[in-house]
Amino acid sequence: MSTTLQDLVNRAVFFSTEMQTHFGALIADAEWEVDFTSDPHLTFTSDDGTVLRGRPHLLGSESSAQSTWLWGWDNVNDFPEAVVGLAHDVRKFGAAEDVAELITEELPLDEELALRLTLASKEATGKWAHYPAAAGAGTTVWLLVDAPELTLPEPQVKTTVRALMQGLTQTTVTDHRVALEAYVAKRGIPTTALPETGLRLLFADGSADLSFDEQQRISNCEMGTPLEGEAAEQYAQATGAPAPAAGGAPAAATGEIPVAPTQSPVSEPTATEQPATDDSAASDTGPAASASTPSPSLAESTTETPRPTAPTAPPAEAAAGDERDSASSRPASATESEQPTRSEEEPAASSAEEAQHGDDEPAEAEAKAEEPKKKKGLFSKLFGR
Repeated sequence: MSTTLQDLVNRAVFFSTEMQTHFGALIADAEWEVDFTSDPHLTFTSDDGTVLRGRPHLLGSESSAQSTWLWGWDNVNDFPEAVVGLAHDVRKFGAAEDVAELITEELPLDEELALRLTLASKEATGKWAHYPAAAGAGTTVWLLVDAPELTLPEPQVKTTVRALMQGLTQTTVTDHRVALEAYVAKRGIPTTALPETGLRLLFADGSADLSFDEQQRISNCEMGTPLEGEAAEQYAQATGAPAPAAGGAPAAATGEIPVAPTQSPVSEPTATEQPATDDSAASDTGPAASASTPSPSLAESTTETPRPTAPTAPPAEAAAGDERDSASSRPASATESEQPTRSEEEPAASSAEEAQHGDDEPAEAEAKAEEPKKKKGLFSKLFGR
């Protein structure tokens, strides 16, 4: 049986959500610059200096003017192989797994498509951080990003519960159990079965007991910290680590995750999921101007969690312009959700016609700078879509 796009989304959504929160915390309030030469790099710089310098891989682009997604491997802009090589790997994976959406060069756009294709590409390539950057004229360029700083720390119970909560508000997840099993396998989180098909996740700092409904959707989460009692013994048995010394009663928090009748608990799916910036005083979802709001009960149970903002840094915005294009994007807000926010459209640096797929001639223009507080973005080479 062939793999579907939804299968890949299910398997990628939770790990991607945790990575985007981590990524967003690193680049909060930093300006960005991307270079699509033979030595591609994506640099985030704060007032104190370089925050992160990574390797960008052009995955594809979405055009609001044409209402389409165009894969990077179609390469209408003639970018070097170093820029689009990973997109070719996604196409090869799609051909091997018979995933039509990964081998069709141009697709009609809908609200979630760009994010879902990005999630599928993460599952296909093992590259787990992404950044959607606005390139002007209604075009958003989706990048997968490599950088040593993007290695996740050891799993923690609150971080994981937050990733589950936020992941279910990112996009449609049709099989929560499959999604959860894929996530814990990637993160190496020990689990043990609970009565009535429940599942306990075990961590060095606590545990999370999950319940499922008859359609395998997560219906309830009970989190206990610190790790004590039966959960501590199970963790010790699974990992070979000594059981923690007995202490006071664990602080338990229970939250119900409301589910829709026909799909996962998605309040308002957003098409972009940028890294979320970290605000330790609040729980977060992802960057998105229209990001969905997490269920209050579960959100309250995950205190001391950063609140995602747009990547949660909002998608950086850049205006197309003859090898010197610059523009600014909204700064990551600690009060936004953890999905990437869809960036506001910059003042048009070129006409809609000049931003069409396959435009060979660069459109000469320069975007006006926005308010001082907004992050700036720079493309070193014209993106002609």
